[in-house]
Amino acid sequence: MSKPKIAIISLTCCQGCEFALLDLGPRFFALTKKIDFYNFRLIKEGGQLGHFDLVFVEGGPTTEEQTKTLKQFRKNSDYLAALGNCAAMGGVQEIKNYRDKEAVIKSVYNDVKNIPNHKILAIGQVVKVDAVLPGCPINAEDFLCLINNFLANKKFKIIEKPVCYECQINEFECLLQKGQSCFGPWTKSGCGAICLKSGQACWGCWGLLKNADKDQMKRALMGIIKDSTDDKILRQAEIFGLRDEIEK
Repeated sequence: MSKPKIAIISLTCCQGCEFALLDLGPRFFALTKKIDFYNFRLIKEGGQLGHFDLVFVEGGPTTEEQTKTLKQFRKNSDYLAALGNCAAMGGVQEIKNYRDKEAVIKSVYNDVKNIPNHKILAIGQVVKVDAVLPGCPINAEDFLCLINNFLANKKFKIIEKPVCYECQINEFECLLQKGQSCFGPWTKSGCGAICLKSGQACWGCWGLLKNADKDQMKRALMGIIKDSTDDKILRQAEIFGLRDEIEK
């Protein structure tokens, strides 16, 4: 019996999620006994095209060529998953959507004539996405879980708990209690509250909880944080592409 064909493709991103997979070490390479990787830039690029059983997409399409590539892989795959924040939510590059795009590009390039300046989109706004592995970077354990569920023909899903849950379990200091802005109460957990471990606030790279009360959370933040305003909260939410979800 042939092994499932898997591809991991990169669009506009830093490839941090792919490095997170390699951090699995022997456990990642043990997957080759179960599946065939036909495309994975950090190991093997330019593998065979054609049909894939499962495709992971890291990053988002920022050019027409990348959009074409994304649609081609969607057409030629049975199952497609977003790999990380840039693919799932638009990533840090989505900040451009909330600025004067023409002014931004001119501040970087002297000659902008041949430089693409498209609106930044999550891949789910371009093609159908069957599963999402959130985070910046992802939790590689979720990647293993998705692969194993796929092989067992089981549905993959992220457990809906807030980052505050993991923060409290690990006994990290609550930044909200110190009067600092933090999106932990309305952000999906799974990261291990790693930012809070370093005293950095959660900026929501895992996306909103399904039933998050966005208006209540904004009111709460403005009541807790000195000089906080709706605009300041939204500007912070732009960092990982969370603003779209808040404003829906």
